[in-house]
Amino acid sequence: KIPNALWANLIQERLSNVDCIKQGWILEGFPENQEQAWILQSSGIIPRHVGKQYKVYVWLHPVGKTRKVYHTTFDWPGDMVIQERLVKPEDPSEQEISKKLLEYHRSFPGIFHVYQKVLKSFNADQPSMDV
Repeated sequence: KIPNALWANLIQERLSNVDCIKQGWILEGFPENQEQAWILQSSGIIPRHVGKQYKVYVWLHPVGKTRKVYHTTFDWPGDMVIQERLVKPEDPSEQEISKKLLEYHRSFPGIFHVYQKVLKSFNADQPSMDV
């Protein structure tokens, strides 16, 4: 398990890169709880919008060392050859989904409290331009 302060430092370092400054950024899956949200905020990482998404829309590229992950909304490859090679990860079990949903319902009120002025609810299952 990675300490929250280390996560915040790593994220802060990455978000200080030119591409993030010019183009913006999206954090997916972080923060997971109120403590992480407070640590990000105290590090100066304050998003303009916070969304919530219930499903994960990722596909894996099985060729190569990195097994690059593509997001169907935010990072879909334009190359048709790559699109045809992508494989959907194995679906989690019903028990795993229930556990994650329970964690989400326990954690979200704390995260909402930290980000209540910028929280946006959106349907992520649509074209990225609409999101």
